[in-house]
Amino acid sequence: MSFGYRWQDSFRPFIGDVEQPRSILLGMHQQNKIHLFDVSLSYRLSRRWTLAISAPVMDADRINHLTSGVTESTGLGDVSLGGRFWIWRPPVESRQNIQIGFAVKLPTGRPNVTSFISGSIIPAPTPVTVDQSIQLGDSGTGIAIDYSAYKALLRRFTLFSTGVYLFNPRNSYTATTAVARELSVSDQYLVRGGIGYAVPKLHGVALSVAARDEGVPARDVIGREDGFRRPGYTVSVEPGLQLARGRSMWSFSYAIPVYRNRTRSVAEVRSGRHGDASFADGILMFGYSRSF
Repeated sequence: MSFGYRWQDSFRPFIGDVEQPRSILLGMHQQNKIHLFDVSLSYRLSRRWTLAISAPVMDADRINHLTSGVTESTGLGDVSLGGRFWIWRPPVESRQNIQIGFAVKLPTGRPNVTSFISGSIIPAPTPVTVDQSIQLGDSGTGIAIDYSAYKALLRRFTLFSTGVYLFNPRNSYTATTAVARELSVSDQYLVRGGIGYAVPKLHGVALSVAARDEGVPARDVIGREDGFRRPGYTVSVEPGLQLARGRSMWSFSYAIPVYRNRTRSVAEVRSGRHGDASFADGILMFGYSRSF
């Protein structure tokens, strides 16, 4: 059983890789405060093969500083079912291995969450469909491919790398807003790699540092890219701490952005526009897992 938690406060607007501080000074920016929880269960069929199910739960607020309006969404996201296998059967004498995973992402999260605007200058409570960035789901069935790799060096150092790419073949869907809007069902990706160090005289304690790249591409690998999307990516440095005790393991990390880029979508390239998007100054992550 594994439990994960991620917190981010996205408030710095970017167009391309250029920050837009004037938007903050004028109070015209949008801000997302997101708590993302993930609970997963895995069952080891053998030393090489594992089955897993993952269920995310999100609680998010989106603040429009121009109108002082706040919308929110809370609930279950898109559940994933899949499996993983090691290339070489553990344990390996070479102290290195690669794990490959695959999963189906099911459209269990609501893609048309509505919310009453609280704290807004609008005189009467008005229900609206929340922004795409805090929707619980994207209405698409996707395929995720992931990997984990490691190689032990010397006595206490370990090189590692992980990555996942979500293929979303569905093109778009129409949001049920006052004015119907076609939203893109976009691919997503995350890749990270770094080095870990087992702290001497502190059994089960390890430190790590990794480079991290995550984002939404402008073009999907499979399918079209019609509809609205905010593509972009963040490159971060991620220091971390891991603690293992018996059958339990805790992990803490904080991703510090060193480069942020809100790229142009296909629709924006066609129209000659370039929209903005808000990025966070950091991402706090916590994880706990226990084997039975």
